[in-house]
Amino acid sequence: MEKMKTYIFFALLIFGFFAIIIAIVRPEIIQNKYSEIRRPIDKYFTEKNNKAWNEAKLSERAMWMMKLKLPKDCYSPKSAIRDVECNNLMQIHAQAFEQIWSIKINSGWKPEGASN
Repeated sequence: MEKMKTYIFFALLIFGFFAIIIAIVRPEIIQNKYSEIRRPIDKYFTEKNNKAWNEAKLSERAMWMMKLKLPKDCYSPKSAIRDVECNNLMQIHAQAFEQIWSIKINSGWKPEGASN
């Protein structure tokens, strides 16, 4: 049993020695392997982060749009001009949300579960 431990120790020592030599002579090999291993991890966290941001924005937009009080004649406009005016009111309200959202983000707010 003691011999086996010695063999394993020396095998690890030799492996470590060659790994150090390779890292000194050809560091791009180590960097490529590291990048290959790291890529799926980065992808997972990026997708998780994007999902948190998208869900936060959608819920904030829904709450913001609930605040919009349109005139009663906007629900069934009688003319094309009134329809355009009602759509314009909704677009102005949506643009106001986008401005407030960008101010909120620029001030440092992050949704729960977002890493950056």
